[in-house]
Amino acid sequence: MLESRLHSMIEQLVDIEYPSEVHLSLDGRYASFVLGTSHKPDKDTPAQKAIHIVEIATRKTRRFTGSHTANNDLPRWSPDSQQLAFVSNRANADEMQLYAMPIHGGEARQLTDLRGDVDAPMWSPDGDWIAFLYNGTLDKRHDPDPIVVDENTPFNRIWLVNTETRELNPVTPESCHVFEYAWSLDGKKLVILTSTHPNPAEGWYSAQPHVIDLHTGDMRQLFHVTHQMGRLAWSPDGKSIAFVSGVMSDEGNVSGEVYVVSTSGGEPRCLTADVEHSITWIEWRDGGILYGARHVDSTVLGWIDPQTGQCRLISRGMYAVNGHGPQQVSVANDGTFAAVRDSFTEPPNIFLGSLDNDNWQPLTGLPIDLAVLPQLRVENKHWYHPDGTSVHGFLVYPPDYTPGKRYPLFLNVHGGPSWGYVPNYMSVWARLMTSLGCIVLMPNPRGSWGYGHAYQSANVGDLGGGDWQDINAGVDALIDEGLVDPERLAIGGWSYGGYLVAWAITQTERFRCAIAGASITSYESNYGVVSNREWQTTMFGSNVYDDYELHRSRSPMAHVSRVKTPTLLVHGEKDPLAPAQQAIEFYTALKHFGVPTQLVIYPREPHGFQERAHQIDLLQRMVGWVQTYLFE
Repeated sequence: MLESRLHSMIEQLVDIEYPSEVHLSLDGRYASFVLGTSHKPDKDTPAQKAIHIVEIATRKTRRFTGSHTANNDLPRWSPDSQQLAFVSNRANADEMQLYAMPIHGGEARQLTDLRGDVDAPMWSPDGDWIAFLYNGTLDKRHDPDPIVVDENTPFNRIWLVNTETRELNPVTPESCHVFEYAWSLDGKKLVILTSTHPNPAEGWYSAQPHVIDLHTGDMRQLFHVTHQMGRLAWSPDGKSIAFVSGVMSDEGNVSGEVYVVSTSGGEPRCLTADVEHSITWIEWRDGGILYGARHVDSTVLGWIDPQTGQCRLISRGMYAVNGHGPQQVSVANDGTFAAVRDSFTEPPNIFLGSLDNDNWQPLTGLPIDLAVLPQLRVENKHWYHPDGTSVHGFLVYPPDYTPGKRYPLFLNVHGGPSWGYVPNYMSVWARLMTSLGCIVLMPNPRGSWGYGHAYQSANVGDLGGGDWQDINAGVDALIDEGLVDPERLAIGGWSYGGYLVAWAITQTERFRCAIAGASITSYESNYGVVSNREWQTTMFGSNVYDDYELHRSRSPMAHVSRVKTPTLLVHGEKDPLAPAQQAIEFYTALKHFGVPTQLVIYPREPHGFQERAHQIDLLQRMVGWVQTYLFE
C-alpha cells in the first residue's frame, strides 16, 4: 500500500503544473501567467508551457496561446496594456523567437527569425520597440566546426526590434556578454550588467554596470562593484539607479542589500545596512524603492525611502512568493499587485494584493489532489552552533506523528550555498521522506539567505566548516529533545547540499545512509574542469592555485578513507556546474574502501534534471535507498 501511494505521489509531484511569470497589465484589468510542468515529456520533446490571461473584474481565465505542443513563455505587457509580447518555439522546436499578440485574440505576429534563442524581452517605455537578449548568430555554423576554448564564445547581446516594422538593431558590442538590463524612463538609455570575460559562466561573478546611449552607442562604466550584483532599476526621474549587491553563489540567485548610485557615477549608497532581510527584488515606486525579501521563515514586501533609508513594511507572512525565485510582485498603476504565492499548507495560487494593506486575495487556483499530497505539518526550529550562533530551519513531521516517540531523521541539506528553504508547498524531498515515516529537518546554515548579509557571507573561506557544524548541531538538538532516534539518521542534498552530504560522511559515522546529488567531491580537480570556476573562487575567497591546501582540505576526497556510510550518488551526464567526474571519483574511492554505494548517471541531464522519466526515476531511487538502509 505504501509503495503504491508513494509511486502516485512521485508522479503527482513531477506532473504538477506550476504557475509562473505572473504580470499585471499596467491598467490593472488583466493578469497574464504561464502554466506548465518542470520537465520535458521525453528526451526529444522540449518542455511545453502555455500563457493564460485572467480578467481581474470577473476572475475569468482563458488560454492565450493556442498551441498545445509549443513552449510559450515570458509574457510581457505593452505599456498601453493592449498587447502581450512573449517567446515561443512554435515555429521551430529548437529556437525561441519573439512574438506579439493583441490581448483580445488574433494571430500572433512573429517579430524575430534568428538562429538561436531570444530571451528577457522588455518593452520600451513608448511601446515602439522591444529589447531582448540574443546569443546566437545570423549565420549557421560551417563545417568543420572545432571548438576553440575561450574563443568565439556566443555572448548575450541586447537587440531591439521595432514592433511595427520588425526592424532589428543590435545595441551592445560583440565583445561583452550582457546578463541583465533596464530601460531609462525616457527610452534613450539602458543600464546593463556586463562582462568581457571569455566564459560568461565565470564572468557573472565580476560583471560591472554600464550605461549605454541608444542614439550614439556610447557605453560607459557606472562604477566598480566588488561583490555580485543584480536587479538593476532606473529611477523615474532618470537621476539614480538602484540595485541589489552582496556575496552570491549562483547567477540568478540575487540576494543582498539595496544600493543607489547616481547615473553620472560615483560611489553607491547602501540603504539597508541595518536590515536583517535578504532582499531579492526591487522596483521604483511612489518616489521610493519597493522591495521583496526573505526574512527567517517569511516573505517580506516593503518600501524604502532612498534619501533616508527608512523602511516601511507592507506585508509579511509565512509563505513563499514566486517559489524559490525572487520575491517579486507585478504592480499596476493603481498599486494593485499580483504574484504566485504558496506555503507549506496552501497550494500555489495567483494572489492579488495592494500596496496600501496586507490583504492578499486568491485570483486563481490549481486542481491539486490533496488526497495524494497530504497536508504537511511543519514548525520553525531554532538551535545554536557551539560558537553561540543562532541557526534556523524547518522541521517536518510524518503524518502519523505521536508525541513522545522517537522517529528516524532525514536531514535535507539545501544547495547554493546562497539559497535557503522557504515555506514551499511542493517540498518534494520532505514530502517523500515524511511519507516513509521520517521526521525531516531542513536547515538554513550560515551562508543561507534570509538572515542578512553578514550571515549570508559567513561561510566564505570556510566551506564545510561552520555551515556543517550548524547542521550537525541541529541533529544534536533533535536528539536531545527526544524527537529522533540517534541510531536511525539519514542525510541527503543536491548541488552544494550534495557537497555537504559527501563532506558530512567523511566527518562522522552517525548516518545510516546518504544521498549525494550533483555534488562536488574534489575542489582540486573540479577547479580545472568546471564551467564556472569563479563560483569556487568566490566561495573560498581564493583560487585553488594560490591556496591549494585550503581547497584540498575541504574536499571530501581528501578524507574519503574515513567513510563508512552507504551512499547513493546521482548525477547528470552533462552537468556543467558539477561535472559527473566528481561523482565518479568519489564512487571509485568508496568502492575501493568497501563502502556500500551506487552511482547513477542520467544521460543528457544538466545540473537540474529536465526529462520526466529521469525525475521520476531519481525520486524512486532516493526512496528505495532510504527504505533499504533506514527501515530494513
